[in-house]
Amino acid sequence: MNRQHYWLVGSALFFLTLAFYWPVTVFPFVNFDDPWYVVNNTWVLNGLSWSGIKWGLTTTDLSNWHPLTMWSYMLDDSLYGLFAGGYHLTNILFHAANAVLLWLVLTRLTGWFWSSALVAALFAWHPMNVESVAWIAERKNVLSTFFFILTIGAYVNYVKDAERGRSVGYYMLALVLFALGLAAKSMLVTLPCVLLLLDFWPLRRISSGPGWGLFFRQRKNWLLLCEKIPFFLLTAADSAISYWAQHKSGAVSSLAGVPFQYRLANVPVAYAGYLSKVLCPVNLCVFYPFPETLHATDAVFTLVLLVAITLIVWHWRAKFPWLLVGWLWFLGTLVPVIGLVQIGAQKMADRYAYLPLIGLFLMFAGSLESCGRARPQYRRLISLLAGGILCCCLVLTSRQLMYWQDSVALFGKVVEVSPEDATVHNFFGRALAGGGQSARSIEQYAAAVRLRPEAQEYQYDLGCALIAAHRYEEAETNLTGALRQIPDNAQLHNTRGVALMLDHKLGEAQAEFTRAIALQPDNSSACFNLGKVLLTQGQNQEAITNFNLALRQEPDWPEALENMAGAYAAGGDLSNAVATAGAALKKAQDDEQPLLADRIAAELKTYQNAVASQSSAPHKN
Repeated sequence: MNRQHYWLVGSALFFLTLAFYWPVTVFPFVNFDDPWYVVNNTWVLNGLSWSGIKWGLTTTDLSNWHPLTMWSYMLDDSLYGLFAGGYHLTNILFHAANAVLLWLVLTRLTGWFWSSALVAALFAWHPMNVESVAWIAERKNVLSTFFFILTIGAYVNYVKDAERGRSVGYYMLALVLFALGLAAKSMLVTLPCVLLLLDFWPLRRISSGPGWGLFFRQRKNWLLLCEKIPFFLLTAADSAISYWAQHKSGAVSSLAGVPFQYRLANVPVAYAGYLSKVLCPVNLCVFYPFPETLHATDAVFTLVLLVAITLIVWHWRAKFPWLLVGWLWFLGTLVPVIGLVQIGAQKMADRYAYLPLIGLFLMFAGSLESCGRARPQYRRLISLLAGGILCCCLVLTSRQLMYWQDSVALFGKVVEVSPEDATVHNFFGRALAGGGQSARSIEQYAAAVRLRPEAQEYQYDLGCALIAAHRYEEAETNLTGALRQIPDNAQLHNTRGVALMLDHKLGEAQAEFTRAIALQPDNSSACFNLGKVLLTQGQNQEAITNFNLALRQEPDWPEALENMAGAYAAGGDLSNAVATAGAALKKAQDDEQPLLADRIAAELKTYQNAVASQSSAPHKN
């Protein structure tokens, strides 16, 4: 193929991918992980800076160690501010670049021009990959894969140069690129094994034979293993850091929560689930809950299926080596996220398949390439088949993108796919609440509590939603139920106190706020709420003491200053009332809260008028 063909195919891959994903650039942030990574992350919102770079290197706040990903968000903030479309555009550009790079690297590896283009197009347009691109919080996926493919490209150049007796500059470059990829997402830890697969085929550096015994007797093969030691050392270091970060943040599920034998049984079922969704990509959603029960027959059947496929591709490894390489690529790159170390409550996730799917696409495209060479008369039919599959992918991808238009659409789909799971109803309730649909959110929270009445977090969310809907007695009931599960939780006592306070049960509310403070003395919200109750009861000095405690934790809290000013005024200390209200007004204006600022300004005017009245009143001698 000449240079013009490369430009045409590369441009088509890049710009068609960009065009099909372009609608995402008008979508907002979603309320699932995006707040943690961007919207409420003060480090990201300060833009790219030296202090932010240092924070990214040391933080484990997000249950992961991925400094490069966090720096990319900081750079986006410097460029776009909080415009979600800019963050989406960065994801799309990386995904389109990944497709082009994958095509170029595979073409150099295999010599297959059009089949490599098919792998890249399937990777770019398959609906399972929508989640990794359309979800801003999944920047780590597209960014790490960018360095994954670049690492393979550098490694291929190193191998080609080594055959000609040249320097190892590309080897060092591959190591650096691999380290950068790990700094974006730790899922790349399997890359050294992928390099060994590529040594087998298509690089053909491994001396193969009828069995593993011959492999380990070959000195050349041992040298290839030794060649990967620096890569494996980087893998070991990153794995240790990542596990520590996830364990420290509580993201790793305990064996008590998800027993190991249950996780083990779910592994083949999850693998089969990924295969089924690749072949029939329907009912895709952002969260697949871990099943309440897992039948042994399902685990055994799927395990037998996986073993059978493995034996078949192993048997045909000499004649059709791409089948073995693609299959082991798929199986191996999924190992870090297959559930043996359970992170979160999902049994699988579309985003986890972003990199492993390349192996399956390689198997498919390689088979078409082989068939076309063996049966030239079928090439037109093969081209029509490939084109038809790509068209189907584009149609399904366009539909799948629409589920990412907002949080309500996103979690509405999750509830549609898993209607009997409490977790997804709770997620949907949060999305509806964030979208201002309080009545519908209460229905979803109630469904979650009905399905899992022992789950205190669902009762808490329902209680908060009922408070917002002014249904205080129902809120008290649900929050009381949550407290039965965890009676020493300060946040629950504080929230129940709010429901009681708004229901004018001031004595009970005071007891709840007092209990919350006893459990957590630095709970600024409980101190503030107790101050409000005391102020209502005429205990002005005690109220001021609690407002001061709240302000000690949050000195820039305008509402706390506003209420403290009211307590000073109620106690007759108008000069302090004026000074405190003035400070509250400034804070509200600085925070760009116009309604609050107007209210405080009116109160300040009242205090100032009262002071003026006192000054003008006649004095008795």
